[in-house]
Amino acid sequence: MSYLYKIEPKDSINLDAIIDIIDKNEDLIEYDYNNKEDLICLQIELTKKLTHFVNKIDNEEVDKKELLKHAIREVFELKSGDIIIIKNSQIFIKLFDEGSVKRISDEEKNTIASRYNGLDEDELKSFYNNFFLKERNKNFLYFVAEQFVDTYMLDKKIDNFVYEKYAFSLIQSIVKEHLINSFDKNDEFFKGFSGYVFRKHFKEVFNHIANLLLSELSASNKYITDFLKYYSLNVVVLEGQKYRVPEIEAANGLKWNVASMMSIVKIYVKTEMSLETIKEQKEELEDAISEYYINSLSPIEHNNKIIKEIEKISQNLVYATKRLNIYTDSFDSSKNPQEAESLKSEIKELEYEIEMNKDEKSKLTSKMATKSHIVKYNNIKREIDSLKRQERRDEKILAQNKNAYLSIRNSLVKALTSKKILIEEAS
Repeated sequence: MSYLYKIEPKDSINLDAIIDIIDKNEDLIEYDYNNKEDLICLQIELTKKLTHFVNKIDNEEVDKKELLKHAIREVFELKSGDIIIIKNSQIFIKLFDEGSVKRISDEEKNTIASRYNGLDEDELKSFYNNFFLKERNKNFLYFVAEQFVDTYMLDKKIDNFVYEKYAFSLIQSIVKEHLINSFDKNDEFFKGFSGYVFRKHFKEVFNHIANLLLSELSASNKYITDFLKYYSLNVVVLEGQKYRVPEIEAANGLKWNVASMMSIVKIYVKTEMSLETIKEQKEELEDAISEYYINSLSPIEHNNKIIKEIEKISQNLVYATKRLNIYTDSFDSSKNPQEAESLKSEIKELEYEIEMNKDEKSKLTSKMATKSHIVKYNNIKREIDSLKRQERRDEKILAQNKNAYLSIRNSLVKALTSKKILIEEAS
């Protein structure tokens, strides 16, 4: 249990209430889900009731997720190896039959059967398709690669020989650790499932590893520089035996070494980092500039719209004033009482119309963005425009170096996933 929580799930005062919710909603539990005898589904309605109750707990310091899992284990009398999965607002239970795990013979070591820990590949494929959600695990492979590079290369600084011998098993153990943290505790199942995931995403993991190593190379990390120089040695002698070393060789036969990679990698990585910074700065500035918009319009567009409306009102005022002057002159010279009364009415209407137009003009003028408001908007806009110009320049540089960088990255992946070969001495 995490040190953040004082109460163990088994000791929770809320445990009985959660169990009671499950017991009272047995009709919302689907056994043999999707015609699979080893799957149980707690439907959306029941899952919502449970999560709603658990999320409202504030009377004790307990890991709510683990408390819910513990309650489910109690109700269904689950074994330690059975797996509880929360996915798409539903809770699933994967019953794990330890008897179905095939014992790995000595002859099967270092085979797929060994990698999958004796589990049936179809079962692993089914679990993957049903529960390894891309949107939930989109950064999963990157985190695995990052942990491997950070732990075993940058921290422990393993040499090339240790890397060749243990890299695959170390990566698979990291995959297993991440899977257990994402799903549930079952070492035996996730040891096999980690092998399936690693094999399925083998190239993606090593693409991330290669990118991370090249990023360190661009920063002139001495350990990584020396590590990569190994792939230019051609032949090494180990315990009196000669071995041919994997090379960083492209598909077209071009062989890369640290010196030839360095300049391209430095430019590419620096430009990628610049683009990432620009993207973050643009997002911040676009959030800031949005505060200066008025009714979805920039302050300049807003003012231009008001100016057009004011111009229209001004034209109406000019026309109404001219008419008023004509009627006033006619009223002064009129000797016909009936005509004078009619003109008097017309003059009043025009005076009212003029007054209303003046009021509307005044209101519109008061709604215009201030000079200070526009200055602040323009300052942010200039920054955004400057970033966009830099973004276009960086994108051009990136495009110019992309093919060379990918050639390096893909060649390095091939080297990282290969091993030295024993050279047979001629008799």
